[in-house]
Order: sequence, then structure tokens, then C-alpha cells
Amino acid sequence: MNEALLKVFQQAYQDFNLLPLIEPEDIERFRVDYGREPLVRLKQEVNASAKAQKFVFTGHTGCGKSTLLKRFTVEMKPQHFTVFFSIADMIEPADITHRKILYAIAVQLLHAATEKQIAIDDDIKENLLGWLDTTHKQKKEKSTKSEFGLGISNLLKFVTLKFQQEQAAREEFERVFEKRVVDLVKYADRIAAAIQIATKKPVLVVIDDLDKLDLPLVESIYRNNIKVLFSPQFRIVFTIPISATQDPQVMGALTSEGIVRPALFPVSKFFAKSDCHKPEAAPIDKTVNIFLEVLKKRIPAACIDPGTAHQMVLKSGGVMRELVRLGRECCTECMVQLELEPDRADLTINDEILNVAVRNLRNDFARQIGTSLFPVLKQVYQTLNNKDTDSDAFVKLLHGLMVLEYQNDDLWYDVHPIVVDLLQRQGLLE
Repeated sequence: MNEALLKVFQQAYQDFNLLPLIEPEDIERFRVDYGREPLVRLKQEVNASAKAQKFVFTGHTGCGKSTLLKRFTVEMKPQHFTVFFSIADMIEPADITHRKILYAIAVQLLHAATEKQIAIDDDIKENLLGWLDTTHKQKKEKSTKSEFGLGISNLLKFVTLKFQQEQAAREEFERVFEKRVVDLVKYADRIAAAIQIATKKPVLVVIDDLDKLDLPLVESIYRNNIKVLFSPQFRIVFTIPISATQDPQVMGALTSEGIVRPALFPVSKFFAKSDCHKPEAAPIDKTVNIFLEVLKKRIPAACIDPGTAHQMVLKSGGVMRELVRLGRECCTECMVQLELEPDRADLTINDEILNVAVRNLRNDFARQIGTSLFPVLKQVYQTLNNKDTDSDAFVKLLHGLMVLEYQNDDLWYDVHPIVVDLLQRQGLLE
């Protein structure tokens, strides 16, 4: 086997796994000039806002929100005390409630304050830990002392393990704080106030990955409990799924709390609306080149055919995650071929390799679509719109990236390019 070539594709596979870019060294190595406009818009809105204002950020899954929000957090540091965290790193997504979000905010603030050696009142620390094992007072006292012995710097890890591994701990938390959610807000506010006094900077918390929640959870959190969720007296950036913006009740709840409209990270457009289905239409070079740059930073030029790279970009539909998925699938296929044909020394990512990658992702989409959603997909493709954008079928397609939302002067929709292949194979399109 060509071990040197195998290592090239193994490294490329690993590099595609680096999105979202969170660590400074990864950002430095792989960042491209992508998403600058929505980042600047969010910065200006936050800087011009009141100190207790809340913000909601949305966009298709995998469009680059996490990388952008991390970059945004870094750029806001000179004027703010910033805290960035992913809710998915603390709590199982299916088990998230508004109480757990508020608790996560308080814990993350406490952790950040401790790292900066900012004094926080002992009663706050005790209450953020003391709910554990409350059913047995003696056991509680013993465990609480033990937990404080870990040091506040290990609090985040301790709480995360409790929430992720112990169903009993999650149930106990909900029982204890079911009628004490206001206390969680008070703890967060007191920690934020201590930080602001010590640093002379307003607090800004950015919560990532709330946009990956299933829609019933989004409705429960953002529609039914929005007022208490937005009650902390410092700036917070939340995320929501783009499909939730199709729900008038969710949007109404956000509007009632001062969110005029969610900040949007739009899908990149490779074609103008009028050209998107014309075979002879030329794609927008500026957008295509940004996506090509992502490939260049991960795959050596000698290992990918330029025409194949161009087609890989177009097949992504303008969603960065889809480009990453295609890149990883291509690398996997190359690694497989090198083992099946050990003497090959000229293997590159070409159209044949890309076709296998597209086939694999097409089958992934087919499993989600079944048969009932094909009429909706066909209608969206033919009209670039949908008659009932808040229908369950359309929202499911939007949430699953089978339908993509684009915008310029008009809001319009199109079918993911790989899903278009499915429609053609079903005989629904010429």
C-alpha cells in the first residue's frame, strides 16, 4: 500500500472534522474570509443595545454559525467580559429545558469568574452545588463538602458529568428547581454583577447549539418560557433552528420580548434566483472561490482534480457542513481504494470518487424523506417557494437541510442539489 498517500488522505479526513473552528490554532490554520457581514451586523447590534438586551441567531445547520459565534466572542472581548459555550457539551439535547439553560449560564459564569480570580459569594457556590442529593440531608452535607473539595475550577466538569451520565441527577435538578427558577436567574445576575464590578466591562454570554434542538423542545423553551429565559440582566446571544422561524407563535413570543427579527447567517448563493436551474448558468465566482479555499486548506492540490473540486462545491448547496461531509466521504473512498488496490500511486479525488460520495449522502437523505415528502420537494423545486411554509412537512425538510433557504431582495427556497438527484432518479424531474 502507498503509505505516504494514505497518510495524506487520513490527514485531510481529520482536517475536515475540525469544523466548527473553536480552538485558536485551528482558526488560524483553516479560517477563510467567510460570514464577515453577519458577524459585523451582530457586533453592531450588540454594541448599540441596552446592557440587558437578548439576541437570537439562526441559520441552517452546518452553515458555519459555531465558527462565526466563536469569532464574534473573541472580537467582542475588548469591550465585554465574554463567555462562550456549547449547551450540547453540558446537557443531552433531548433533555434540555429552560431551567437547565439558566443553570448552565450561571455555572459557566461562575467558572469564568473563578478563572479570573473574581470573588463570588459562597452562598451562590453552595446553591449551585447544594441541590445534589437533597433527599437525604446527611448525605447532602457529606457530598457537598466533598464536591467543594474538588475546587470551583473543576465545577464545570463535575456538573457536566452529572447531567450527562446520571438520569437521577437530571430528575433531581428539575424537582428542586421546578419552582425556584427565579433563584437561578438571581445567581446568574449576582455573578454577572461581580464580574462587571471587577472588570469594568459588561457581561456577554454566547450560547451555541440551541439551534440543534428538535422543534417541540424549541417551542417549549422559546414560546412557553421565553420571559423567564430572557430575564437575566446582562446580554445573551441565543441560537434557534432556522425552521423555528416558520412558527408564528415562536416568532410572536420572540417579538414580545424585543426580538424584532433573529440575526441570520444565510446560506451562500452560488446562483441568482433567476439562474439557479439553468444548466448553462455560470455560478457566482466570489462565493465559489470561498468554498474552494476551504478545500485547498485541507486537501493538497495534487490530490484533487480542479474540476471535481468545483463540482464538490456546487453539490454542497452553499452549506459549509455539506462541503465538509462531501470532503470526508471523498477521503474515505480514497482510503478504501488504496487498500483495495495497494499498488496505486496516482489516486486522486476525481469525478468517480465524488460520485461515490454523492451516492452515500443521497442515500442518507433518501432514508429521511421516505415517499410522502417527494411532492413537497417537487413543488419547492418548481416554484422556488412553498404554499404553506409552516406546514410540518416543509419544516421537516428545512430542518433536515433537504430544502435550503436563500435570500436577497426576496426570500426563496430551493432543494438541496443532492436531493435534486433523488427527484430525478424518482422520475419527478426531467
